[in-house]
Amino acid sequence: MTDKVKDDLLNTEVDEAAASSSTALEGATTLRASATNVDDKSIRRTRTVATIILILLILIILAACLMLFALLRPGGLQLDGRQHAGITWIRSIYGHGLDADGLINPTSVFFDPSGDSVWITDSARFRLVQYDLNGRLMRIINADWRVNEMIFPSRIAISPKGWHYVAEQTYNRVQIFDENWTHVETILIQEPVSVSASDERLAIGSRRGFAVFTYYGEPIGMHASDDEDDPETWFDYVHGLYMDSDNNTFVVDTFNNRLIKFNPMGESIYVRNLGHPGNQGILGGRDVTDEEAAEEFPANMQLPKGIAMDAAGRLNIIDMFDFSVAILDAETGDFIRKVGQYGVEDGRFFNPNCIDYNPHMDMFATAEASLGRVQLFSIEGSSDDDLAQARRQLSDFLNACCIPLIIILIILAAYLISRYLARKRREKEMTAALAGSTGPDSEGVVDAAEVDSSSVQQT
Repeated sequence: MTDKVKDDLLNTEVDEAAASSSTALEGATTLRASATNVDDKSIRRTRTVATIILILLILIILAACLMLFALLRPGGLQLDGRQHAGITWIRSIYGHGLDADGLINPTSVFFDPSGDSVWITDSARFRLVQYDLNGRLMRIINADWRVNEMIFPSRIAISPKGWHYVAEQTYNRVQIFDENWTHVETILIQEPVSVSASDERLAIGSRRGFAVFTYYGEPIGMHASDDEDDPETWFDYVHGLYMDSDNNTFVVDTFNNRLIKFNPMGESIYVRNLGHPGNQGILGGRDVTDEEAAEEFPANMQLPKGIAMDAAGRLNIIDMFDFSVAILDAETGDFIRKVGQYGVEDGRFFNPNCIDYNPHMDMFATAEASLGRVQLFSIEGSSDDDLAQARRQLSDFLNACCIPLIIILIILAAYLISRYLARKRREKEMTAALAGSTGPDSEGVVDAAEVDSSSVQQT
């Protein structure tokens, strides 16, 4: 009976000791939790302040972006001056005398198939020059007959797959290069004044007609004649050529002032008179008030010099003496409207001698040799591709603000990484704190119970 009483008393003491240890553990945990809550509140407060500072910093950088964008925009025109006479001026690339990245005599321009750069023939300096769309020099290919067979490049065209075709009017030949600028072939042809190429064919315009070749230079056929009584084959300088993906050829017969479309077999599909023939004197132009002439020649062109097809399937023919672009339907040849205006200011035309179109950015380019400049511009309705228009409209902003935007991305990345590391550190500290508070106390309770049990057994 006495042993049972002792056992009950001993068990009671053990339970009380365990309860006391548990109460102490809970108290310690509560204190640590309270301290942790205080720390968390401090961390949250610091985090909020840091977030506010970060947002203010980003806003300041964005404001700097907008200011830089405004400063870098060309100052020759006000905002509303960029849009007039049906075109929107984007940028001009000017010559700078003897500077390596300058132009003296840009005679033709052609967009690279990638859509991110433009090639220019700078004939007076005997070279080809590549610029990006922001006007930064990318590459110069000097004409050197010992290296690349060229002497005096006057026109350039590039096929969709990247082959380069360079006309040398002075030397009566066209040079063919592959996508790596490796010389492939030389085509001898009298006075080549225009070139156009698809992935299958090459068309070369000359004084008395045009000829069609395979993409590597094998002859296919030609349209040429010295007989003025045959209007289908009598040409007077083919300064404009465009070959579409179906190998239809659109021919601008400059001094006869007409447009002719030929199918791949060389058959005429339609002939459209664009104005009074230039070889009869300057009688046309946008300012003509003769109703009979306006009805006969709705385009009222004077000296058409280049042609390009836009993404909407319209033909855009640039007029050197009318300082404008006439837009026609490619399927029918019907005149749609005319855009552009005379002037030496940016966004106006002064003796433009060629035109090309970039579907990736929905923009046109023209070269003006007399002013030593190349202009980039857009025409309303030339594309239904919203993405191309967005790329064009954002190009100026991204060009001006790329460095500040990179800084913002770096700041955001650093902030997110620091948040992640701080969270991992707090989780690790919390785990260590809980392990440290529960481990020793639990072991103490067990040890006390074992000591009391052994004492009872000894008794």
